[in-house]
Amino acid sequence: MKFCYQQKLFLLSFILLATAACGDKQTKKPTDVAELEIRKIHKAYVNGWLASDEEGIMELLVEDSRIQPNTLQPIEGKSEIRKFWFPNDSSKTTINNYVTEIVSLDVMDTLAISTHTSLLDWTYKKDSINFGMVQNGISTTIYRRQSDNSWKIWRSMWTDIYVERK
Repeated sequence: MKFCYQQKLFLLSFILLATAACGDKQTKKPTDVAELEIRKIHKAYVNGWLASDEEGIMELLVEDSRIQPNTLQPIEGKSEIRKFWFPNDSSKTTINNYVTEIVSLDVMDTLAISTHTSLLDWTYKKDSINFGMVQNGISTTIYRRQSDNSWKIWRSMWTDIYVERK
């Protein structure tokens, strides 16, 4: 069987594309270490909330972090975030359950972007005020590589899909 020039060119192109597609799976290796570290940070964040570990949570943030809670204005800087999350007003917020699932994670040199779903069950007590909430939402977190090559949370925003007062 004799192949014409166009058939040979098509066959060669197909083989090159197939080879390149197989090779793409190997090119992800350099980000594997960063991905693993970011997943560990995410897990430490969730575990920090479950353990009420204020210092552990705050250590995961860079100084100029910014968060944007659902329906609120952005809160900028670690000290302002600390005041929001851990107010010094005798109130007590308890995280009863916090389950997340990372649905996407992309590492791009010195930044990484993660999106995760979450189910958060918490209670709040201050003086005679006592209530609880269950929130189902989606969050986006941007991590920044530090000068020592570690990763920290730089930006985070979340949206509630479902909220129930309990």
